[in-house]
Amino acid sequence: MHGTWNRTDTAELGRRLQRAHGEVWLHQVKGDPYADVLRGHAEDPRPAEERIRALGPLWRSTTGAWVTADHRLAGELLGAGWPHRPLDDDEAHVPVHDAGLGGDAAHYERLRGYARDAVTPAAVQAVAERVVGALGADFDLVTDLAEAVPTDLLAAALAPDGTDRRELARACTAAGVVLDGLLCPQRLDATRRAAAAVGRLRELLAGPEAGPGAGPGSGPHETAVLLATAGVRTAATLIAGSVLAVVDRPEEWSRVAGDPGHAALVVAEVLRHDPPVRIQPAVALADAEFAGQHVRAGERVVVLVAAANRDPEAFDEPDRFVTGRPAEALLPALHHRVTLPFARAQAEAVLRTLVAAGPRPRRSAGHLRSRRSPVTGHLLGCPLTTG
Repeated sequence: MHGTWNRTDTAELGRRLQRAHGEVWLHQVKGDPYADVLRGHAEDPRPAEERIRALGPLWRSTTGAWVTADHRLAGELLGAGWPHRPLDDDEAHVPVHDAGLGGDAAHYERLRGYARDAVTPAAVQAVAERVVGALGADFDLVTDLAEAVPTDLLAAALAPDGTDRRELARACTAAGVVLDGLLCPQRLDATRRAAAAVGRLRELLAGPEAGPGAGPGSGPHETAVLLATAGVRTAATLIAGSVLAVVDRPEEWSRVAGDPGHAALVVAEVLRHDPPVRIQPAVALADAEFAGQHVRAGERVVVLVAAANRDPEAFDEPDRFVTGRPAEALLPALHHRVTLPFARAQAEAVLRTLVAAGPRPRRSAGHLRSRRSPVTGHLLGCPLTTG
């Protein structure tokens, strides 16, 4: 039932979050590298991920989860060939079902069709041009560009007429912690704001002018909710990573300037080198054997997507940013079937538009990254200038 999280007793929720955070901290103190990743405190999680890779293709953390950084096994676990499900409300630290994150592969395949019909290439390009065109000589990559594009696109393509765009953007920002909250307990105030924002997004995106078939619980409505709760954060992270890829690498900027189609290759390599979704958890629905390990029904299996995409057995010089690699990056599945195409189209459009507008921005100060963000590595701010 939707909205149950908003009726959760605050004191009880606070105790649950505090207990979960303490348990992760204790495992990390005792040397568990997966707990180190889960805490989301490190600017660079790769050292902990490499420790996990060294423990074998499938390793059982002291947290109870089975974890892999192995590219081959990750590809198998991200597919539909084994019985599994997403985390549910009792296993995560956020309102999974209210946020649209609790469905199966078939459900998200249907939603992907709705998203494809509503979010057209022309709509994506129009929003990218409008947002890039409004940038000044000094701007913040995150707030002025990376977050502005997906919230504007959501409002233009999927929100009912008359929706308050500022309220929609604020709700998307507050709800954005749900992806990290699946695995990493957030602070009580952030969790409460997220739950309230998810509920408000369900209301905003099912207004009286939403049109036939777009009411609460319908495919179009569920698509809009999912893109608001998880798609905006995913798109913002991918846009920011893609822009920094060409800002920090002048040769890639020049390649996009010479061939706008090169933007797609830049985004593809960002999805491998610095993906917007670093971890995907699942729960086994039946006993299974993977890499010589027996996984029991009900046990959690976690794919370190970012680490698998840096597996030296699959990619030459995996830490280097190289566009046009012969092997494609592994992509998370389930609800990401909907959110990643949404994000990818925007990142490519922003790169093409930003490069065409010129000149190439440069960093004017250091960036600020969110704590407790092991799944998305969320950037809070990154000042850029063309002056």
